[in-house]
Amino acid sequence: MKEKQSFSVVNLTSQEIPIVVEDTKTRYSWVPVGIITPDDYFQNITDSYTTSTTNAACIEGIADLIFGKGLYSKDVAFQNVLSKLIPQEELKRVIFDLKLYGNSAFQVYWDDSHTKVVKFYHTPIQTIRAEKIYDNPQVENYYYCTDWADQKAQRAKKKIPAFGTSDEKMELLYIKNYSPGKYYYSLPDWMPGLQFAFVEAELSNLHLNNIENGFMPLVMVNMNNGIPAPEERQVIESMIEQKFTGTRNAGRFMISFNDDAERRPTLETINIDNLHDKYKYVAEYAQDRILVGHRVTSPLLFGIRTVANGFSSQSEEMKTAFSILQTMTINPFQNLVINFITTALSEGGYDDTELYFEQLTPLAILAEQAEETGQTVDEVAEETDKQMENPSTIEDEGAVDTNMEEETLMDYSKSNPNFSKNYETYKL
Repeated sequence: MKEKQSFSVVNLTSQEIPIVVEDTKTRYSWVPVGIITPDDYFQNITDSYTTSTTNAACIEGIADLIFGKGLYSKDVAFQNVLSKLIPQEELKRVIFDLKLYGNSAFQVYWDDSHTKVVKFYHTPIQTIRAEKIYDNPQVENYYYCTDWADQKAQRAKKKIPAFGTSDEKMELLYIKNYSPGKYYYSLPDWMPGLQFAFVEAELSNLHLNNIENGFMPLVMVNMNNGIPAPEERQVIESMIEQKFTGTRNAGRFMISFNDDAERRPTLETINIDNLHDKYKYVAEYAQDRILVGHRVTSPLLFGIRTVANGFSSQSEEMKTAFSILQTMTINPFQNLVINFITTALSEGGYDDTELYFEQLTPLAILAEQAEETGQTVDEVAEETDKQMENPSTIEDEGAVDTNMEEETLMDYSKSNPNFSKNYETYKL
């Protein structure tokens, strides 16, 4: 009698392309935003930053270029006020959130008469959720919570009105770009590269655990003590999958207890040719897709060396790449931030702010231009800043009084009778 033989293929967990969902059908008054679970969007984005080397380098590098040397005003008198209103470190954090998460926010504080804005503070965007829109044309409130995954912390959440919608002392200026299919939140510009950031993270896990635990080849496990029932077979498959699959289980060993030698399980090694080449290809492809997602024209700008990069024409490549990156990526981010801040300042009692970002140019580019023109690096940097000045800033008439001698917020208030002298600030 011919014995039965059963062969099973264990399907490992598959990862689908990340799709961000704004869940407006929950019982909550706020809108959760998630990828895998209902409200895990911000955590997943954070994980992709902390576990992918290429993704982290791109985010930090581009955020630094967006911030440049800081935000300034062409009007000397208002510049003194601007430094009090928006500390550069607070702005830098907001820009970093905007690049990483696609969303960012300021706490904006008003004076007691609610006629002048007196301070801008950064708010970690992962702590903010938008209130559902019912009959309103726009979001009128946001909720602040230190940990949205903690039910106890949720009960202590704080409701904050959106900027320009209330008479409250503090309002929230929420900065985001347009994202098709999304209303409450926006997506980061590198969102299509998210899964490749996870690929880099899993590759690093795989290699690390292989090194720590030894290298274990792909094997087939033959159970030679009969064919179990389907339910029992599923349990066995699940146990083996749980114990021996995944990047964190590389190199584990198995112990088998048997009634006799004939019924012992047998392990057959399945050799895969050129496995190291396949891993290398996946690593290089994932890195390339992350760079494309961030629209990085040359990895050399961020200290990333790839196979395609050579150093024979590094200088020329960097100049061209930086020019493209500045025009196609950096300037749009700067315009977005300036437009939101200018609007807030205008509603907050300040006109003719004439804001602009002072640009940050790689030293290698400045040094070569200085050598070619006979100028100093500082002279070239100043000339480059003027040429690359943010296009949303133009010379306007009617700026605030430029004859003021003192450089303090109080002195500015003296020339503006509507400005409250009480500019005490508060934080969450």
